[in-house]
Amino acid sequence: MSKKRKSIAATIAASSLLMVGVYSIPAASAADVLTITIGASVPLTGSLAKEGLLTKEGYQFCQEKVNALSTSTINGKKKQIEIVYQDDTSKPDIAAQNLSKFNDKGIKLILSSYGSANVNAQAAVVEINKQTMVDSGGADDAIFNKGYTRTFNVMSPASEYASSMVKAIAELAKPKPVSIAFLSADDGFSKTVTAGGIKTAKSLGFTVIGPEYFPNATSDVSAALNKIKASKPDVILGSVHFVEGVALIKQSKELGIVPKSFAETVAPPILDFATTLGALAENVLGSSQWTSTAKGQDRYFGNAKNYAAEFKAKFGHEATYHNAEASAACLAMVYSIEKAKSIDADKVRSALSTLDMLSFYGKIKFDSTGQNTYKPMSVIQIQKGKIVTVWPRRDAEAKMLWPYVK
Repeated sequence: MSKKRKSIAATIAASSLLMVGVYSIPAASAADVLTITIGASVPLTGSLAKEGLLTKEGYQFCQEKVNALSTSTINGKKKQIEIVYQDDTSKPDIAAQNLSKFNDKGIKLILSSYGSANVNAQAAVVEINKQTMVDSGGADDAIFNKGYTRTFNVMSPASEYASSMVKAIAELAKPKPVSIAFLSADDGFSKTVTAGGIKTAKSLGFTVIGPEYFPNATSDVSAALNKIKASKPDVILGSVHFVEGVALIKQSKELGIVPKSFAETVAPPILDFATTLGALAENVLGSSQWTSTAKGQDRYFGNAKNYAAEFKAKFGHEATYHNAEASAACLAMVYSIEKAKSIDADKVRSALSTLDMLSFYGKIKFDSTGQNTYKPMSVIQIQKGKIVTVWPRRDAEAKMLWPYVK
């Protein structure tokens, strides 16, 4: 072989060794990364699809932030989270079945569905499978009265949803109204909300009308409205989700029912509420698990205003409380994994049970039943098409406009 050919061969051999070295670097790097798989069954279709998609966005945003900013390690490996999704079609039985499918694949850490009926079904499965779940979408107090020990809810309890608006009206409305009519969907969550609101209203001296119930997810609430029409209530308070909430406002207008104020759970903080109803949404009150004025911060999201700004930059719309509570649930899971220094479901469960932290979402701490009874609700109002915080006073962005006039 000529010297020239020997030189070429040597160069090729050296290049081959270099290429082997180059390819070995990612393999070594991959060995230094611990991918933590978390299961999430959420309603991407069906009656709760709007809220379910917001929930998924919140989970996705958390995954992105944690993976970009995490510096902590577990057993010497840098952690990265991977959230895998299943569509539960807004049905409790599917929501539960999906968690069993995750369990069959060895996925023990779970982020919840949206909707109390779905989460209630999931909590039972989590207990049986010895999975550990952080809940961002099921606030019904009844879920947490069954002795479950493996489900942790970052939200304020359902009993506070209507109660918070009643308190805000009592404190801020001038002149103070006399009567409140309670209308409610007939699902368990909405009934719990209504019971809490009625209890608070009576304690604050309001005359209570109703409650009147209508089918969950209906777009026709006229029968319930006709039952309270003759009473001419000062306030109509609806325990609703988006579909019923829009129908309640539209059909009140059609029936000539004009109270001093409308107040609703869940629906008003959803951005489509104001765009769907237009002028009819003006001055409607709503209860919210989170607003951009919430106090507290964390190392992944910063404070609430940072969260809101970065979320909008990524998704192209304002962050709703549904987004924020989902991110908060994911955050609680991540902090507990870090605290446990393990991905073992039992160890993460123990870490969650003693978690006590401030975050962009506010305080996250769980009582003995797994509820976050330490975080207050906020009250928002639609003003000039925008969602603004009006209560509690310390977090208010604007004064509550009173009365509702159309």
